[in-house]
Amino acid sequence: MKLFIENHVDIVERMKYLIHFLLFFLGGSIIAQTNQGTVVYDNVYVPFIKSVQFKKAGTVFGAPILDLGSRTQLHLSFDDIDPEEKSYVYYIYHCTKDWRVSELDEIEYLNGFNGEELRNFDFSTRTYSNYTNYRLSIPNQDVQWTKSGNYLLVIYEEFDDGIEPVIARRFIVVDNNVSIAARIINPQNVSKIKTHQEVDFTINYENYKIVDPLNEINVTILQNGRWDNAMTDIRPKFTNQDILQFNYVDQLSFPASKEFRNFDIRTLNTRTEHIHSIDLSNSGADVLLELAQPRRNNNYRFEPDANGRFFIYDRDSQRPNPDRPLEDYFQSNLSSDYANVIFTLESGPLLDEVYLVGQFSDWSAKPEYRLEYDERRRIYVGEARFKQGRYDYMFGVLKDNKLDLSVFEGDWFETENEYTILVYYRNFAGEYDQLIGITTINSNIR
Repeated sequence: MKLFIENHVDIVERMKYLIHFLLFFLGGSIIAQTNQGTVVYDNVYVPFIKSVQFKKAGTVFGAPILDLGSRTQLHLSFDDIDPEEKSYVYYIYHCTKDWRVSELDEIEYLNGFNGEELRNFDFSTRTYSNYTNYRLSIPNQDVQWTKSGNYLLVIYEEFDDGIEPVIARRFIVVDNNVSIAARIINPQNVSKIKTHQEVDFTINYENYKIVDPLNEINVTILQNGRWDNAMTDIRPKFTNQDILQFNYVDQLSFPASKEFRNFDIRTLNTRTEHIHSIDLSNSGADVLLELAQPRRNNNYRFEPDANGRFFIYDRDSQRPNPDRPLEDYFQSNLSSDYANVIFTLESGPLLDEVYLVGQFSDWSAKPEYRLEYDERRRIYVGEARFKQGRYDYMFGVLKDNKLDLSVFEGDWFETENEYTILVYYRNFAGEYDQLIGITTINSNIR
């Protein structure tokens, strides 16, 4: 019996190794093998889940980043437009710096239990489109995390014979032990001076013991909170006393893009900027945006934007309370209606597919946001359902499984962007990647 158990354990360990080995070659940072199956990061798996928002509680745009031990919560909200009753549960997974599920046991990074039910939900009120709005705040009395690092929140639909994922979202927990001095500089590559922004930074670790910083420190840089174009696995170039230098020439530069396009459907009773017409009927609203033009060769023009983000708000039925503005935003989750928004883009035909891109699409090429080409009118046309609110977006072209925003939008070095620097630490004998430092800088502050 003892021999059987030992052999069984050995087989399980071999299978774990095989899974990690396969995942390394099956997509790097976008696929993870959890105890409940394979999940894709920042993804919605089913068509009846809409308007997923995941941010720091009490904010409109706050990124899902928390300090270890903080009482601040992260808030998840989403709509289920399917009339059938469902049961949802949530799981939290600790991940490595490159977004594979870490080898820590659940008890090592969580106080509490996974698999708790989502109990906070309400039905839409006075809307043409019926939906159920679900909400979750973490950490809560059922579960709290105890380690810094990368985390994955997965919402599952519960069935009699198992569970299936419906939503996956990343979040980050930081234990600040180092300080970061960062700035945006002009690229040192002359060909990129007018189109790119380069990140230059140092890390001060004088108050945190690191034995081998050149090998134990690893950095990731995000542009506007996006993981699809993140720069990862950045190692220090050299160390000077307790300062790590990262002044790489022409390696830490991002295409600057342009300010985001936007449309505002917080009200469906009045046309706002960039909206051509609104058609109201007994079945809802159809919103036609103005014909869009490519901007690649246009001169740069500054327009305030939300760096690709969106927020939900219903101006038609809300009575704004100046003393509690955030509560107005959150109440809009139940009163905001859905509209069919129609996009048109004037262009010749391309060999590659064209998509609407933004936080609402998880920065990926999703079929519901694909535009089709109309040969007769020589325009791209697309239609998608959006909940009342304000949305940033761009037109992206899918090339080699990556979205290229430069084809229609162009790049200009003066564009306002946010850059977030994440510092990971794992010593030689460490069991997980700690997140020991973070900072966010704006390209307009130089």
